[in-house]
Amino acid sequence: MVLEHLVLAGHLYVWRNKMTDFEQAVKTAAEKAVLQFVQGGQWLQPNYESRLKIPVEWVADCWRLVDAEKLKRKIAERLESELAERMVNHMASELATDIKQILSVKERREMLRNLAREHMDEVMQAGARGESK
Repeated sequence: MVLEHLVLAGHLYVWRNKMTDFEQAVKTAAEKAVLQFVQGGQWLQPNYESRLKIPVEWVADCWRLVDAEKLKRKIAERLESELAERMVNHMASELATDIKQILSVKERREMLRNLAREHMDEVMQAGARGESK
C-alpha cells in the first residue's frame, strides 16, 4: 500500500492509506472468493471417507426384527390423533370466523348482549350446578 501524508496545522501529520486500482481489485476478488466459499457450504462438508462402516448383514437383521404390524398400528394411532387435532382446529377456526361475521353487525351484537343479560342468572346457576357434580 502506498502511504500518503497530509500536513495539517504546521507540525501535525495525518497518515491515510491509499489503495491502487490493482490492490482494490485483489481485495474485491478475495472478498468474493471467501463469500462463495461460505455460501457454498464447503467448510461444512462432512468427511464421508472416515465414517463408520456398518455391515450390510447387520442392517438387514435389524430390518427383519421390525414388527411391521406393530409399526402400522403405532402409525395409525398417531395419524388418528393428528387428524382429529387438525379437524378440531379447522372447525374452531370456522366457528370463530362465523362468530366474527355475526358480531360484525352492531344491532346483532346489542341483541345478543340484551339476551345474555336477561338470562345471566339462569346461565350462572346452570354453570354452578355443572361444577358441583
